[in-house]
Amino acid sequence: MKTIQLMITVALFCLISKVNAQKYQEDKKLKSIEKIIKEYQVNSNSPDNILVVDNVFGSIDVEGYNGITIQVEVTKIVTANTQEDLQMGKDEIGIKSNQNRDAIYVYLDSPFTHFDTKTGKFDYREFGYNYRKSYPHRKKRMYSYNLDFKIKVPKNTGLDVKTVNNGNIYITNVHGKLLLVRNINGAIDMKNVSGKTDVNALNKDINITYSKNPTEESFYNSLNGDINILFKNDLDASISYKTMNGNFYTNFDVEKTKPIIKTTSERKNKGTKYKVNSNKHFKIGKGNVHLHFNQLNGDAILKRI
Repeated sequence: MKTIQLMITVALFCLISKVNAQKYQEDKKLKSIEKIIKEYQVNSNSPDNILVVDNVFGSIDVEGYNGITIQVEVTKIVTANTQEDLQMGKDEIGIKSNQNRDAIYVYLDSPFTHFDTKTGKFDYREFGYNYRKSYPHRKKRMYSYNLDFKIKVPKNTGLDVKTVNNGNIYITNVHGKLLLVRNINGAIDMKNVSGKTDVNALNKDINITYSKNPTEESFYNSLNGDINILFKNDLDASISYKTMNGNFYTNFDVEKTKPIIKTTSERKNKGTKYKVNSNKHFKIGKGNVHLHFNQLNGDAILKRI
């Protein structure tokens, strides 16, 4: 019995030592924290103002206010094991911006990114074939980084904001013409917002509270998260809902509608086939605004405020 107790004690000691050693290594990582502050002039009277933010690692926090400029504060955090790698991260990672009429573009600047000034298209190429082909002798990135955006925009500014890892997207008090929001591995939270909406959170939840219901066709997509939306009581929407493993819940009065039928012409004179859309369809109110819900594993919950 003493031998067994001794073996357990030794095993536990080794496990604790391993955990402590790992924590010690993490604590010894070198870190650089830098603030980047930018301000952009916009035509505050234009209904087509839009801010486009392309991030990869980090969060995005946008707040609408009564000012006339777009204010961007970015916290850049770089970590590495050596001073040389840390300095490389500090030199290589930053942000750039571009303006095209009513659109302000703010995006990650790095050796792994490309921004097309003509189209406004942003590409992240670190793990792609094009990057390896362009930089065949470059060693693997030996530092980690985060860009955490904290932004204030005039309340009527449209948004097109995207991030991928290590952060959520928060939007409050924004009433722009368009709210286009994308997050891969983080959540999307939007409070007191209005406008045409197109949101996609791949692996986390979407939470939205509207100050005014959408008046244009809108889209809500999530692969592995729930979609929770608070609408005003006067919601007037036609709902299409598609899921594999989730359910749809609401405390609005709903009326079931017929599925959409599409006609398609077949080759070899086989006539016309009628394709029935697999989505579930119903309406709330008169059904004037089409709202699309597309999920795989999560639930959609619509409530009246």
